[in-house]
Amino acid sequence: MKEVPMLNTTIGAVRKYGNKLGAAAGALVLSSAAMAQSTDHGAVIVAKVEEAFSKGELIAAAVVLGLFAIFAIKLLWRSK
Repeated sequence: MKEVPMLNTTIGAVRKYGNKLGAAAGALVLSSAAMAQSTDHGAVIVAKVEEAFSKGELIAAAVVLGLFAIFAIKLLWRSK
């Protein structure tokens, strides 16, 4: 059977780093599962969206008031 150098290199890398890669993947899956059980993501998302809406309302009000002030100043200058 003819040896393929790329295949041997790949097999060597898997033998060398396979254990560590498998352990890292397992730790990631287990920690993600534990975090998913410990927090209620739905409530957190709803709270963040409501907070963003309240900030958006404040920003919109400030923009409208700013435009109104600019328009009022423009009218005052024209009235002279």
